[in-house]
Amino acid sequence: MKVLGIVAGPRNYGNTARLVEEIIQGAELAGHDTKIFYLGDMMIGPLEAGENGYIYPKDDFVKIMPYIESMGALVFGTPIYYDHVSSRAKIFFDRLYYYSKSHGAEYRKLFPDGVKFFCAVSFGWDNPNVYDEVIEWVNERMSHYWNMEICGSIKAHGTSNKLVKDNEMLLDRARDIGKNL
Repeated sequence: MKVLGIVAGPRNYGNTARLVEEIIQGAELAGHDTKIFYLGDMMIGPLEAGENGYIYPKDDFVKIMPYIESMGALVFGTPIYYDHVSSRAKIFFDRLYYYSKSHGAEYRKLFPDGVKFFCAVSFGWDNPNVYDEVIEWVNERMSHYWNMEICGSIKAHGTSNKLVKDNEMLLDRARDIGKNL
C-alpha cells in the first residue's frame, strides 16, 4: 500500500513532523511504500475566484497530486494553533476541493475511495483531554467529502515542555500505528 504523509506545520523538525515521521517509519517497517510532504517547504496558495468558479493556482500542490491519486492511506499531521488546525492544513483541505464532485465527476474519480486516514496533532497545552473536537472536525471532512476510512488519531500534548522527540512512549505508539495501517 502507498502511504502518504502530510506535515501541515511550519517546522520540518518540529513536534508534528516528528509524529508523522514516526508513523511513516512504522508503515515502512510493515513494507508499505511511503512519501512525506512538508507543506512548510512548499508554496501552496488558496483557491481564487474566477468567472466560472474557482481558479486553482499553479503552485507546488501539483507535486502532491500524483501521490494523492495513488494513495491507500493518508497520515495527516497538524499543530493546533489558536484552538484549531494550522493555516497550512486548512489550505491543503481547501485544495482537495479540486477532487470534488462540484469540480467535475472526472476529477472526483481521480481521488481513491476507501483511503485509510490517520490524524496526528500536536499542541503546547499540557492538558491531554482537549482538542478532540478539532480531530473530529478533520475526520468528518475526510470521511464525508472523500469517503476515507478513519483509522484513529494521536495527540502530542504539552509540547511546550516535553518535545515529541523526547517522548519515547509516544514515539513507540506512533510507530505501532504505522505498522498497523
